[in-house]
Amino acid sequence: MKPAVLLACLIAVSVAGCSWIPRAGPSASEVVEQGQPGGEILFDVVEVDDRVVSTLLAQPKESFRARFKKNTEPADFKIAVGNTISVLIWESAAGGLFSEASPASRSTTTTEPLAPEIERRIGPRASERNLLREAPRIGANVEASGRSPATIPDQLVEADGAISVPYADRIPAAGRSPAEVQQTIEERLAQKALEPQALVIVKKSAANSVTVTGEAGVAGAATTARAAIAAGGAAGGVAVPLSPGGDREAAAASGFGARVPLSPGGDRLLEVVAAAGGAKAPVDETFVRLSRDGVTATIPFEQLVADPAENIYARPGDVLTLVQVPQTFSVFGATGRNAKIAFDAQKITLSDALGKSQGLRDDLAKPEGVFLFRYEPNSVVRALDQPIATGARTDVSPIVYRFNLRDGEAYFLARKFPVHDKDVIFVADAPAAQIYKFFSALNQVTGPILTGLLTCSHANC
Repeated sequence: MKPAVLLACLIAVSVAGCSWIPRAGPSASEVVEQGQPGGEILFDVVEVDDRVVSTLLAQPKESFRARFKKNTEPADFKIAVGNTISVLIWESAAGGLFSEASPASRSTTTTEPLAPEIERRIGPRASERNLLREAPRIGANVEASGRSPATIPDQLVEADGAISVPYADRIPAAGRSPAEVQQTIEERLAQKALEPQALVIVKKSAANSVTVTGEAGVAGAATTARAAIAAGGAAGGVAVPLSPGGDREAAAASGFGARVPLSPGGDRLLEVVAAAGGAKAPVDETFVRLSRDGVTATIPFEQLVADPAENIYARPGDVLTLVQVPQTFSVFGATGRNAKIAFDAQKITLSDALGKSQGLRDDLAKPEGVFLFRYEPNSVVRALDQPIATGARTDVSPIVYRFNLRDGEAYFLARKFPVHDKDVIFVADAPAAQIYKFFSALNQVTGPILTGLLTCSHANC
């Protein structure tokens, strides 16, 4: 009877001792019970099935095309305050308001004799008639080829939005296209010059540009800023010139940003990023943040590259920031590896995450107790037909997804279930694992004692 009594005592002690045996976290039943203690909702526990996965995959994602759908096409190129403008003016004939008299018109016209062999072939009178007939056309061509336009010195579009053109007074330019400014100049000079033709060239336009900051190569303004800092040495600063119209984006140069001018035909976001030197951080860790007209949206850089619809046209005044955000998830409990693990890809699934953590331990894990902890937007919680947690913040609510990996179908769901940045995965211990731990701990204590007693009994000590 003594061995049986001893065994019963050990089992009773083991069952009672399971509560104080060390373990990685709560049991599966404790996770469920702690979600709604006393009727208060601390978090929702959702059993994952095909409907849950479909609901999560159907949720709309952040999108440049959706957020900025009203202005996805290239903006009309307009002159702005602070632009550098060059104006050229032609006249139809020499001796006008902007052109001098042709030297040929001031000199006496002389006729050079033809070569003797030509005179013999066509006759003196015929050659004279031909030369007189061709003289006006030849003279006009010579005169046209020698006439150059009048160039107005480069000037800034000042705070009043206008530029100065001689004999045409102040010409409004800001907010207008170069063609509209040209037409105004020609109309102002029509009664003063000889059929004037104007050409307006925008040589520098700070307003028609995009500021690129963050984890970009910034080959433009950033290079200048670094060189200035290196040259300044102990001065500890860099001077950033501002345009007359005010230039908030110019300060990006001091923060190693780049201001990329836009072409009149428009440039898409990837073209702007490439012009700024490209992304420095790994693609799977880089996010693109676009700020436009007081609205900001952020998407993964891989999404911008993979989906042509997201590669919308940049617009003047946009601020494009490349942000490096390493995507990670944490794994605890009965897995082969407890750690914070990097995604190494734009998106991963639960099966990928468990694989990165070396899977469930077959000596400890409870397959029915695989949990994923996450804060979900309230819109997602409602779509899952779950109540909002009592102490939830205004926009998100804690939720726990439970997987039963003893069911073969759950592995197909795990292949589709998306893991988000900063998710926490916990695998609960199986009940038998606590008994196993108890006997292992008991063996650490009783093993040396039993060994000593056996040794003593054999040695007759």
